[in-house]
Amino acid sequence: MVTINVSAPILRDQIRERLEKETSMKYTYLGMIGAIEMQFNVDTEMDGNQVVRLTKRMIRSIPYGDIIMYRVLVDGQFFENGPVYKEGDPEYKATRPGFFCK
Repeated sequence: MVTINVSAPILRDQIRERLEKETSMKYTYLGMIGAIEMQFNVDTEMDGNQVVRLTKRMIRSIPYGDIIMYRVLVDGQFFENGPVYKEGDPEYKATRPGFFCK
């Protein structure tokens, strides 16, 4: 099981529908964790970086998905292929939306 965060200022409903329809991996929508950031659990045996790459490919397959701005990261990452911080690590809080606005 991998938890991912998908940030997209537009087309969030279309992205959510596309991910939830996927049959190769089961995406479970967990909710919004920020103004533009959705969180999903992905039931798969793949590692987080593979899930991120496949999720991006799925987003690009929706209409306008190849031209919108979005970001997909494993929960706890600052950037793709970077370290994944776990809840309880001081760095984990900094990966949460709005952390720097407080």
